[in-house]
Amino acid sequence: MKFLSVLILSAGLFTQGRPLHAQQKQQPVASKIEKVTIFTSGAQVTRRAKVNVAQGKTELVFSGISPNIDKQSIQVKGEGKFTIVSVVHQVNHLNEQKKREETSVLEDKKEDLKQKLIFERSMLAVFKNEENMLIKNQSIGGNNTGLKTSDLKEAVDFQRSRFTEVLLKQSDLNRNIKKLDSMVLKIDSQLKALNQTKDLSTSEIWVTVTSKENVAGSFEVSYFVKDAGWYATYDLRVEDIASPLDLSFKANVFQHSGEDWKDVSLTISNGNPTESGIAPQLKPWRLGFGYPENEISEMLKGRIAGMAVSGLSEVKGRVTDKSTGEALPGASILVAGTSIGTSTDVSGNYTIKLPVNAQSLKFNYIGYEPQEVPLTGALINVGLVPDTKNLSEVVVTGYGVQKKGLLRNRATTSSIPVEIEETFQATSVSFEIEMPYTIPNDGKTYKVDVKNQSVPAIYEYYAAPKLEKEAFLTAKVTDWQEFNLLEGEVNLFFEGAYLGKSVLDVRNAGDTLNISLGRDKGIVVERKKLKDFTKKQFMSNYKTESRGYEIIVRNNKKQAVNIMIQDQFPVSTQKEISIEEKEYKEAELNPTTKILTWKQQVAAKQEKKFSFVYSVKYPKDQVVVLE
Repeated sequence: MKFLSVLILSAGLFTQGRPLHAQQKQQPVASKIEKVTIFTSGAQVTRRAKVNVAQGKTELVFSGISPNIDKQSIQVKGEGKFTIVSVVHQVNHLNEQKKREETSVLEDKKEDLKQKLIFERSMLAVFKNEENMLIKNQSIGGNNTGLKTSDLKEAVDFQRSRFTEVLLKQSDLNRNIKKLDSMVLKIDSQLKALNQTKDLSTSEIWVTVTSKENVAGSFEVSYFVKDAGWYATYDLRVEDIASPLDLSFKANVFQHSGEDWKDVSLTISNGNPTESGIAPQLKPWRLGFGYPENEISEMLKGRIAGMAVSGLSEVKGRVTDKSTGEALPGASILVAGTSIGTSTDVSGNYTIKLPVNAQSLKFNYIGYEPQEVPLTGALINVGLVPDTKNLSEVVVTGYGVQKKGLLRNRATTSSIPVEIEETFQATSVSFEIEMPYTIPNDGKTYKVDVKNQSVPAIYEYYAAPKLEKEAFLTAKVTDWQEFNLLEGEVNLFFEGAYLGKSVLDVRNAGDTLNISLGRDKGIVVERKKLKDFTKKQFMSNYKTESRGYEIIVRNNKKQAVNIMIQDQFPVSTQKEISIEEKEYKEAELNPTTKILTWKQQVAAKQEKKFSFVYSVKYPKDQVVVLE
């Protein structure tokens, strides 16, 4: 017995990695998540609790916390006549995360279906036995020669009727069993999507405090979690070209941190604490012969990657499980380095608009390893690999910087504080949401209304009838920086009709932000060749061809419109080819590119015509295509 007691005592000395003297008083603390700041990658969670602290040394245990927190980000603040001595974080594999209500409902439904399946299969077995009995009894009368004809007929009729009824019952039961099996399979698939993560453990934060008396205190505990994020989308509505833009900004929030955020105060920030904040430094650039692969700069790699996506404005694709090929619905896709994103549909398909100079896409899904894929084309299919990493127990003690006479009334221990901006700053923009939101721990995307604002804009139509016989409406926003706009996909609505998607690309905007609002069928543009100027002339060894074009713009709308029209003269690349620009009234000519630009206002229900003429002289034994 002595040996046994020593073993127990020894085990107690190092339980959970804490010495015996640190476990004299343990007090569970019920804390509530009150505030969450969501970054483009990750989130800072803030919990608060009121505690009655006993005299002496006490260990306060904050439990039910996400196991995926960044230990370096833990901050504990206390208000009261006590001193915070240390902070310890550890994973608790015994206390699992609270099961989601949706999961519980599905599991109950699955259990009910299983009970129905048991009953249906039992009934099927009963009717199978009756079928066998009826088959065996078909010999009746064959061995009983004295059976009357009327009795035989009655027996045969009963046999036929009952046999038919038994077979029909079996058919109905088989149909019901097949339907119930299908429903169970669907529920299993849904449960699999809801429970992608294999590790359901929680974690705890142990805060050791000392006090000379029994006191009441309050605590604020904050920490950073990685399995969260958001991306921006806008609904842009234009009633008519005389009205300002109606811009509705929404944040698409997702999280699978291991804890539900119920009725919390949300702050949306475009900051990203996971990115390095250290400014890069240029190193000496030493030239030599050849191209050593190990010395190719990251800048050159970026240029090579960028060449493949030049002019790419949209990417489509499908996200699946790499091993099984199953679709991953609700996977998030972000344009790297921006707040532009989208999510996959029930079939795993996605479509995302790209800003200028986009280089890669980031793919994330619950229970799978994140993946970043360079943009190499308009179709990108991705197979994600399940995350098999096991969480190991982490213990961290933070004492901060303490001088003689420990801090009282307010104490903080922290290694790396997470930056939070409430307004527009030099590095980030934050938006505090007025009403509380609930974001469950399920990885799904939830729309959060951030703000609606009216944005003054100058509307202008653009047409290049040589390429497209339609006019495109653009909105020009000056002083756009005042509106704290972020990049994101835009759902376009014009005069009550949905026009499709565009992208708000603020990173590449200058003094004026240009937003493409799509095609407008109310403006008709036509380009036709003028016969009077289509002719050839032969002189010695050269021939001259003339061309003339007329552009007609008709405004079928109820108000006047401003429109910019562009066309072009050809540019000679050979000294034997000479071009004479004969006519281009009211147009501006770029001397280098030879692009013609007309900027005009067209009255309502009216049309305007623009024309230009040129001639090309070249050797008559050569071929020059002028169409």
